[in-house]
Amino acid sequence: MYGRSAEDILIFPGIGPIVGRTEEEAERKYKEVSELVTIESALDYLGRYFEHFDFSQYPLDEPFPDLGDFGSNSFRSTTDRIKREAKEQNLTLRQVAIRASTPRGAFIGTPEKIADLIQQWFEEEAADGFNIRTVVPGGLADFVEQVVPVLQKRGLFRTEYEHDTLRENLGLSIPANRYAAAPKQELEYKRS
Repeated sequence: MYGRSAEDILIFPGIGPIVGRTEEEAERKYKEVSELVTIESALDYLGRYFEHFDFSQYPLDEPFPDLGDFGSNSFRSTTDRIKREAKEQNLTLRQVAIRASTPRGAFIGTPEKIADLIQQWFEEEAADGFNIRTVVPGGLADFVEQVVPVLQKRGLFRTEYEHDTLRENLGLSIPANRYAAAPKQELEYKRS
């Protein structure tokens, strides 16, 4: 890929883990975050998937409206999934809008559950590492204090850094700068 080997390219998906000492605590934290979104914002967010459709014209607590093929010209796989789940689960417009605006990620649960999922993604080569973003107040501290020790015990997270730079710690070589002047000996060789 553009002069790089597969080993030079690392995949670091972003995840927003919600850690709880119990499954119930993690679910409570997720619910608290989802309740911070106003219904107006949730409807606007949902509408963007459907070509910025105005859902405010429909009753919130009745079944999700039948939109036919509407939404197939924008985020088709997403709109098809939203419509299918709404119908199969008999969801109201309110429920669909809240779900769309506060999607429930896979990384919600106990430290062990989150560590298991991180380990699975890493061992199955779906990810080389992760970018952790906070979703709930104190979320990064929860991750560092509760999940990192589990990963360290499993040998999946280092306990100290060997190098000074991120590039060195990731084991990445420095790519040649195509704009830098070639070394003098290389220039002399090209002239002969």
